[in-house]
Amino acid sequence: MRNSLIAFTFVAILALVGGASARAADDDIIFTAALSDEDQSIPTESPGKGFAEVRLERATLKLTWKVTFQDLTSPPTIAGLYGPENVGGNAGQIVDLAPKGNIKSPIEGSTILSDGSFQYLITGRVYVNIHTTKYKDGELRGQLRRQRR
Repeated sequence: MRNSLIAFTFVAILALVGGASARAADDDIIFTAALSDEDQSIPTESPGKGFAEVRLERATLKLTWKVTFQDLTSPPTIAGLYGPENVGGNAGQIVDLAPKGNIKSPIEGSTILSDGSFQYLITGRVYVNIHTTKYKDGELRGQLRRQRR
């Protein structure tokens, strides 16, 4: 009887924890950006293309990303999130997407956002930028846009 009670309690705790995780995932906000040379503020000519998906956990402000790219004109040197800015303008880096260097597709990682960076992201003022040796100010860029579920 005692073992049954312990087993039941353990299963109940797992169910509660699993349910909380599922609710947290349902509460996440997803942002995406198509990356191209067209959104750069300084003209570039690149055959490169890319895509970014960014997930924000509301409760913790944990930001998780996956950025893919291909056909760059030269090796990537920096990949980051920049803000606050509107489409077409330049801004400072708020998140280094590849802090360890050695930038290869896909770039994956996570960080905890500051309150200010959260405000920039939620109001649509953050973009993804991939810099290369040929285009030091950025070769591929895309504005992060919130996705509706």
